[in-house]
Amino acid sequence: MTTLQLTNATKESAKVYITLGATPGCVQDVSHLVFSDASIKITALAPLMGFFSLNPGSTFIAAPTNLGFNGNISFDTPPMNCKSPELSNGMNLAEFIINNGFQDGNPQETIDNSCVCGANAVIKFDLSADDWAANYGKIAVTSFQNKSWDNNTGIVGVFPYGCDNCTASTSPPDCIGLQPQFANTDPICNVQRNAKSNKGGNVHITFLGYL
Repeated sequence: MTTLQLTNATKESAKVYITLGATPGCVQDVSHLVFSDASIKITALAPLMGFFSLNPGSTFIAAPTNLGFNGNISFDTPPMNCKSPELSNGMNLAEFIINNGFQDGNPQETIDNSCVCGANAVIKFDLSADDWAANYGKIAVTSFQNKSWDNNTGIVGVFPYGCDNCTASTSPPDCIGLQPQFANTDPICNVQRNAKSNKGGNVHITFLGYL
């Protein structure tokens, strides 16, 4: 089993949004999520989306037993495609699907930091197991984090601005527009491992502050 840990490394509480994927076999109601910090109470905005306050420190977040966990985490804002007066450089997402070995075919646990729509936060991933990799297994990965909204080309685990396909800007949101100048040469954005035979361990997502 893969665990998911979330840490607020700043000195102030952070408003955390979690948005679940409507993926068969995965948890599809934020009210069913289990936090190791029992003081955390999630406010559900819809079955697939909610928010909570995370004080400095850590919590583990888990889906109910026997369910996979697919979704994304964002800070101070729900997922948004477009820049706004409040988010002049857009916003980024910590995306993940874990414990999905029940899926048919060759399912992959997958994580990434998506800056396709910009970036408002510095988000770091740390991986305790040694079987995570990018570029079809060619690049071993143990940690990664994003930079500013327009400076994420060439960073393993991070989708650059406007590059919804990692190596191309194919169909980003209309308000972002095509941004081929930020595309990667190799498909390094998704960090993956086999969902059926992986080594378990912990996916640790750390909020390092706002940009």
